[in-house]
Amino acid sequence: MIGGPHHYDGPDYSPDGAWIWFNSDRGGNIQLRRVRPVGRDPQQMTDDASVNWFPHPSPDGRHVLYLAYAPGTTGHPSGRDVEFCLLECATGEVLPLVALFGGQGTINVPCWSPDSQRFAFMRYEREKGRPEN
Repeated sequence: MIGGPHHYDGPDYSPDGAWIWFNSDRGGNIQLRRVRPVGRDPQQMTDDASVNWFPHPSPDGRHVLYLAYAPGTTGHPSGRDVEFCLLECATGEVLPLVALFGGQGTINVPCWSPDSQRFAFMRYEREKGRPEN
């Protein structure tokens, strides 16, 4: 079962309804997890130094797109250097896609095209004179 004093955020159903994907600090660092809709069989799906948020399963169920913050990032702030990553569900392999300036608001809602070939996102502009983080 899921519960306790941990942070749980960003839920999104798998297209077949078999899993709810989310991010949690259960075990320390924010990582991606999934659980059955009845709250059973929780599984940690990423395990790296990045702070991983906003998992979004593709409509074909083959991949999960998510946003990775730099290690040590607290929360999910905006105006940060982040990276889009793609988790292959069958193998657990993670493919880094692109680094960009974004964060909170970059992919907060389901963002995949119906054919699982594209996704929508927001890229932020850096303020002039603002140092890179």
